Amino acid sequence: MPGYQQCVEYVRKLLTESAEIDQDVEEETDLVEELGLESIDVMELIEQLEDEFDISFPLNDLASVRTLADLARELEMLTERS
Repeated sequence: MPGYQQCVEYVRKLLTESAEIDQDVEEETDLVEELGLESIDVMELIEQLEDEFDISFPLNDLASVRTLADLARELEMLTERS
């Protein structure tokens, strides 16, 4: 099960590869406001994480995910449970 920093690095990698983000993505970078991700982009990112780690993101929890750090913390927590 990955730790927080591993989650950050993995999500950062997905963002730069899958979403074709060509700017620096810091932990406090807002996924929608700063990176310009649309809902479908975020859902595709979540789907990739679910497939990679064999987890399921509760839709209610996604409302509180705004930054890379939020997503990494959620990923870390969900992988600890599985």
